[in-house]
Formats: sequence, structure tokens, C-alpha cells
Amino acid sequence: MQQIVQNVIINRQELNSIEFETEDIEIPLAPGEEQTFEILVTNQGSPTHIHFSVSEDLKGNITFLRDNPYVLHKEYVSAVARIPRDGKVLTEGKIFITAGYGSKKNGFPVQLGKKDEKLKEPEDEIQVWEDNDELRPYRPGGDAHKKKVSNPRGSGSGAGSFSVSFLKKLFGSEGSQTWKSGNKTRKPVNEADKLPLTLALGGFLLLVSLFSLYFVLPEGMGFRVSFAHALVFSILFVTCITYLLLKIMEDG
Repeated sequence: MQQIVQNVIINRQELNSIEFETEDIEIPLAPGEEQTFEILVTNQGSPTHIHFSVSEDLKGNITFLRDNPYVLHKEYVSAVARIPRDGKVLTEGKIFITAGYGSKKNGFPVQLGKKDEKLKEPEDEIQVWEDNDELRPYRPGGDAHKKKVSNPRGSGSGAGSFSVSFLKKLFGSEGSQTWKSGNKTRKPVNEADKLPLTLALGGFLLLVSLFSLYFVLPEGMGFRVSFAHALVFSILFVTCITYLLLKIMEDG
């Protein structure tokens, strides 16, 4: 049995009235294909002739085997829908039905063909925001590689990596030599930046040594520390520690 795509009811509301159970129909075809379908016409009034026609867009695509049937009660009207090999992939138009010898005419939309489906993105790609505020595709399973590239120093402990990087920055060679970290190139410290860093490190070591001697030396060989000396030592100690920590954080 052929597919019934539409049910038409005539003479139900009034004489020669035309109604459709389906607002629009779709006939999925590809170029070079054809399909036969049926339209069921139900007459709830006196027997009458009706006429089938199509809009200009569908002429040559839909052909009715009987375009002027005589309907007593129920009548099945067969039609053939086709798309030529060189025809449009999608054609939209209308099928019209005329009753009462031209006094009433009504139609319903028809979509002949298939809509072009847009290529969908692979499901395994998820868009995520990176730290640099650029939207990049994320592929599951690529975390390990991304972490290795973005954080090559992560194999050791945090304090150890800071110390190695800090010593490289302090005692790095001059000229064209550079330190590479991941995809970034870091230039060595010039003399203007190395001098204050060396003074801060030397002052820190000196203050730690004096502080240790104060507790290690016997009481007879010890030295007295006044409030002024303690205040100066504290200021210098805090200054050196702060400077070194800032440099370490900047390097990290």
C-alpha cells in the first residue's frame, strides 16, 4: 500500500469547503529518485468533481495520475514525486485542490527533497577557556601532553624548582646564552640587575651568620646587642628577605 501523506476533507463546514488534516508535508528525495504517494479525499456532502494542481515551483516534480477525480465518499488519488538528476536538492511549493468547478480553491505546503545537514563538530571536542582567554578545542586524553608542555618544571618539588631557577638567574652567563622554559625564552640577568640581587643575598647570609654566632659563641666571647643594633638588623633582614622573595616569585 502506498503512503498516504495527506487527508483532504471537503463539504464538511459548508458547500465546497476544503480542509487539510496535515498543515504541510515533506517528501524526502535525492536527485534522481522518485516516490509514489497517495492523498485521501473524504467527501461529507454531495458527490462532486475536484481538481488537483501544483504551484510553479513543483511543476515537473509532482504528477497526479488522476487530476480531476469524481469523489462519492472516499477517494484515493495517487501521485508521483520525482527529482531529476540535475534538479534542485530542495524544492518548496504547494499542492492546490479546487472544488465547486472553480468556486473554492485551497492548498497546503510541500517540501520536496532533503535539507543540507551542516557538518557537526566531533563530539570528542569540547570548547574550553584557557588562561590566556583564547577559545581552543580540548581533546580528551590530551591533558598529559598539555601539562608537560605548559609546565616543564613540574617534575620536581616547588621549592626545588624555585631554587634552581633562582640560582640560574643569579649566576647565569652573559652574552647570547638564554634559559628556555617550555616554549618561552628567558634572557640572562644583566649586570645592573645582578648587583642588587647579589647584595641582598650577601646581606641575608651575613645577618644569618651574625644571628647564629650570637647563640653559638660562649658567654665570655659573645657580643652585646643594643636596641638600636637589633632594630637595624631587623630592618635589613626584612628588606633582604622581601627582595629575595619578590625575585623568586618573579622568576617563578
